[in-house]
Amino acid sequence: MKRHFGAILVTLIIVAILALYFVAFTVRWQEKALVLTFGSITDQVDEPGLNWIWPWQKVVKFDTRIRTYQPQAVQIQTADKQTVIVAVYVNWRISNAQVFYERFRSGTAASEADAVYRAEEAINAWVREAMNVVAEYDLGQLVTIDSNAFVLPMVESNDSESGGMLQRVQAEAEAGGGYGITIMDVGIRQFGVPDSVSTAVFARMTAERQRQARTLFAQGRSVANSIAGRAEAEATRIRARAEAEARSIEGQGDAEAAVYYRTFMQNPDLANFLRRLETLRTTLNARTTIVLDSDTAPYDLLNTGPADTTWSSLTEDENN
Repeated sequence: MKRHFGAILVTLIIVAILALYFVAFTVRWQEKALVLTFGSITDQVDEPGLNWIWPWQKVVKFDTRIRTYQPQAVQIQTADKQTVIVAVYVNWRISNAQVFYERFRSGTAASEADAVYRAEEAINAWVREAMNVVAEYDLGQLVTIDSNAFVLPMVESNDSESGGMLQRVQAEAEAGGGYGITIMDVGIRQFGVPDSVSTAVFARMTAERQRQARTLFAQGRSVANSIAGRAEAEATRIRARAEAEARSIEGQGDAEAAVYYRTFMQNPDLANFLRRLETLRTTLNARTTIVLDSDTAPYDLLNTGPADTTWSSLTEDENN
């Protein structure tokens, strides 16, 4: 009896689990769910948690997080008839599960994967149409080192005159009441040129760099000449001022020298004697040792003394 009771309990647990499987479902934080009754939408669940359905109903869940779709690269001809290779990416998310499912369902048994696949097919068509904006510009505007002429970011966004790729794809996604999706971003993940065009592109870019280099060199020479001119003018002004000051000092020195010269000419011997004494005072101090010939002027005064005429002149000056 105990063995039969255990088997019955296990059976009841299994039946309960199966019953819960058919009548209950959970919705996660990033999901939205649709409840289908015989293929028709009868309820939409947007809040996470445990929910209940009838056994004959079906649940389709949709992940509402951002998805990234990357179509294959395509070749496009620019306005100046150059071929470029462009590959883009699209970030999008499901914003309205019911509208999304009704737009992209294929039959009554459609799943999330089927709807997403059909949605990306539609996005691919929208992107291919939007990429025609590249054909409105020359290759020199799409591949250039001149930041003022570079238009590729404008082609990606909504800033071009005819609308960028993002604006065009968003317009398609919102047309006819919308598709239940939101286009978050459209960008270029790869932009290149075929090998046949690469040589011409590199040559043009080299020419642009050389032209910019010549412009910078010319500007540098102009600035250098301006600086050199200002420096030369300043040097000329300083030299003129220095020469004027030198002439002024020289004139003052000549005037003072003339005064001393007149005094010197009144008694040359006395003046010469005083200068020699001054030299002796300057060169002979308490710790000076000099080995010279005794006849070396002005040290010969230590042997001979002043001349008679000099002494007489000095005496007369003192008396006067």
